[in-house]
Amino acid sequence: MTTNDNLTITADSEAPAHREHDDQSWQASDAAQYHAAQATLEVVGPPAPAAAERALKQELNQVWHLLETRPVIGLARSIVMTLGGCTHEEAFQVLVDVSRHTNIELREIAQRLVDSVDGPPPSGPLRTALHNAFERLRANTTHTNTA
Repeated sequence: MTTNDNLTITADSEAPAHREHDDQSWQASDAAQYHAAQATLEVVGPPAPAAAERALKQELNQVWHLLETRPVIGLARSIVMTLGGCTHEEAFQVLVDVSRHTNIELREIAQRLVDSVDGPPPSGPLRTALHNAFERLRANTTHTNTA
């Protein structure tokens, strides 16, 4: 949080990892957040200190990034739910697991899965990572159910 001449600017650098609401409602929420941050930049009046301005620009970039990537991640989550017979939350965890084990960004994995619907299947390493993530999910689910 930065304060400058009766102006308080909050820069939240961490977006929630998962939200339970449908993509459309969050897109509207993100768009509102983006426009509010943009309006804040315009209302600032006298030039804000460089740190506050950078924080606002960073927040705008993060919100813009969320708006661009959320639909593709939602589609990929649906694909994973169909392939693995898992819940919405479990599908997201599978995508995160694949990202973690392949060192590929979540949005890139999501895009590759979505592209594979009408195109060639994902690469061998991605298919293997997806298979392994499903196995870990099943093992974790089995372990949780027996405890």
